[in-house]
Amino acid sequence: MNNKARQTIAHCLTLIICTLLISSCGTSFQTNTDTASDNLEIRKAEKLTKLGQYQKAAEIYWQVSQTEPSPQKEQFQLQAAELSVSAGDYDVAQQYLNLINEQNLTFELIPRKRIAQSSIAIQHEQFNKVLSLLPESLMTRAPSHIAEILELRAQAFSGIGDTHSSLKTRTELSQHINNHSDSSYNQNEIWRLLAIARDEELASWLNSNNQELVGWIELAQTKRAPYSSIEQLNYALNDWRSTHPNHPASDNLLTSILESFENFFAVPERVALLLPMSGRYEKIAKVIYAGIVSARELRTEDQYAPHIELYDTGDNPADIVYHYQRAVDDGADFVIGPLKKESVELLSQQTELPVPVLTLNYISDYAQTPSNLFQFGLLPEDEATQVAERASLDEHISAIIVAPSGEWGERLAKTFQSRFEELNGIVLDIQYYASNDTDFSAPLKLALQLDQSESRYRKLKSTLGQNIEFEPRRRQDVDMIFMVASPRTARLIRSQINYYYATDLPVYSTSHVFSGIENVSRDRDVNDVLYCDMPWLLKPSADHELMRELLELEAGESYRLLPRFAALGIDAYYLPLKLAELAALPYERYNGLTGKLRIQQSNKIFRELNWAKFVNGKPTLLPQFSNE
Repeated sequence: MNNKARQTIAHCLTLIICTLLISSCGTSFQTNTDTASDNLEIRKAEKLTKLGQYQKAAEIYWQVSQTEPSPQKEQFQLQAAELSVSAGDYDVAQQYLNLINEQNLTFELIPRKRIAQSSIAIQHEQFNKVLSLLPESLMTRAPSHIAEILELRAQAFSGIGDTHSSLKTRTELSQHINNHSDSSYNQNEIWRLLAIARDEELASWLNSNNQELVGWIELAQTKRAPYSSIEQLNYALNDWRSTHPNHPASDNLLTSILESFENFFAVPERVALLLPMSGRYEKIAKVIYAGIVSARELRTEDQYAPHIELYDTGDNPADIVYHYQRAVDDGADFVIGPLKKESVELLSQQTELPVPVLTLNYISDYAQTPSNLFQFGLLPEDEATQVAERASLDEHISAIIVAPSGEWGERLAKTFQSRFEELNGIVLDIQYYASNDTDFSAPLKLALQLDQSESRYRKLKSTLGQNIEFEPRRRQDVDMIFMVASPRTARLIRSQINYYYATDLPVYSTSHVFSGIENVSRDRDVNDVLYCDMPWLLKPSADHELMRELLELEAGESYRLLPRFAALGIDAYYLPLKLAELAALPYERYNGLTGKLRIQQSNKIFRELNWAKFVNGKPTLLPQFSNE
């Protein structure tokens, strides 16, 4: 989901909250004035509120509040703030809230102020702030506001990636909803959260005392199971309903599950692979191919075992349209590839593609593509985006970036900066280094402003005319470092960061910091570095041991050097079963080995990754959210 869409949804959710507040907390109190003008102004504000002209009503309430004593004054001010939130004018709402004297708030007004503050915090993606403002204990003191508090807490948990807590909160919320539209919305959110959860997460949540939540989880598992016909799925849903006869899941939802099966269940029978099995990208292509054929050999879905035909596209991207047409003429009903970016660009320029394509690379964000061309790959910019989001969730505000010079390093640095600043962070400095360097003192000194500290020392020494005790002092306005580096370079940079008095600064990186093979003795040098990577490497499953053995047989040493491309091949094998549903339902996710996959604009597949930290030289899996 892009940022604009996310903001639109957040505003809609906040509007729901504030509408509830406005309707339940009207001006049912007596003012301290008997003037006809004030009463007339209040009636005018009430009328404007009913007409949805919230900002005009807010201005009137604020003006009237200036002539009122406490606590009526604060109640009018709070009414103005709530209406400003509903109008989407969050800056004005925050200004109003800042001017309210909380010491004069009555016991019943404090929760309303917290709810308004939290509604604004949601807009700025300050999810931990929401949970701090609205602790569970607040609900016992504000029973009339339980629904609003639960809704905001559910949004906050979802925002920090705590799907389980968000689900539990929403099942609790369902007990406090009295109208059909709110109930329908809450159920849709529950179903969306279940869709993005991993299979192993669902299984681990089943041992819950919350039987409503257990029912939801079992429904999600029922929906995910493989079926060879709609009759099988219908039977499974009927069995679920008999097990949970009083569950609140609506019949409309069960019907939609059946309809989605009918609409999206399309199993390719002949899949063509367009891969450069010779030439510059030969090793990568062979590892991807090994992943695809290993997935077919050890398939987990019996109804999907397509005939696979390999086409060597070589080094000349101009031939890609010829290879594609040849595959179509040979009877392919699905195409995986090409791998090279130039080939993807040429194929995307076709006005029509008779057979769907899953490419293994990406083109520019703004290019128009055929509707049945889907872009998939290991896009490093997606990782830089997630580093920025994780750093923000970890409540870092200011960052410096150290990255390799050249187009690749600059892309990652700029992507991180753009997303971090969208989340109200600030990048204080970007320093680039030559990729073949071994001494990074120059860029690190500049980034940490140690050169300024040394300059001050030299000036002072010259002024005094004698040696003085000196210890360089790094800049104090930075609270994290984003390091873009290969494993060898990362070990050197991390050691030099420690040397330059920045041991306390958290260092974040992308998957490029880890080779994919544990090397405890060398990776001790990157201890405490946090980075994102795919489940294939960070959450190895015993179920995949046979797959790994088969990959080593198929690809040999190339697999050990390029393990992430094997996972790319495995996911590429299964994605043809999932693409139509992912494209049609924005909340749907596919739990792949390269990440939790979803489709964005232009049919680009985004990978949500796991998080790890090097501990004693070993990658150690971290929670998906910052306050777990």
